[in-house]
Amino acid sequence: MIRVLVILCTIIGCITAHMCMLSPPQRGSLIGINNKAASDCGLEQGPCGGRNPMSPQYGAKSGGNYTVSFQKNLDHWTAATPGQFTVMMSDSKTMDFKLLAKVADKGEPSLTVYSVNVTLPTRPPNTKVIMQVVYETNNPQAPPAFYQCSDMMLF
Repeated sequence: MIRVLVILCTIIGCITAHMCMLSPPQRGSLIGINNKAASDCGLEQGPCGGRNPMSPQYGAKSGGNYTVSFQKNLDHWTAATPGQFTVMMSDSKTMDFKLLAKVADKGEPSLTVYSVNVTLPTRPPNTKVIMQVVYETNNPQAPPAFYQCSDMMLF
């Protein structure tokens, strides 16, 4: 019985949480992100984990450089088919995400923090945008992707 319970907990732990967006902060909370399988990090529904848009709390210079930071909250790396993280941005009205950067998943452990510098697209002042990070697991034993978004204002 204990063996079955341990196996079940392992399976549940592997399918419940995976990637958190730190900067800019993700929609929702960052509660528990220093623990593997934090519930706010396991959003499987694209494009933004099923979370509703928020009023932009962060701004950045249109056409400027910006550092995006995110955490692999639970590792899903597999040597046969390694995954990746993609950083994208869209105007909040179009939801047409454009790739800004890719980061290979090289098997770093759970709770690893990644930072990538991106050049933001040039938009008119006061344009609301959505920054999105997707963890594409490419692991047949895991969900295909995990999504996080942050609402920003370009100035």
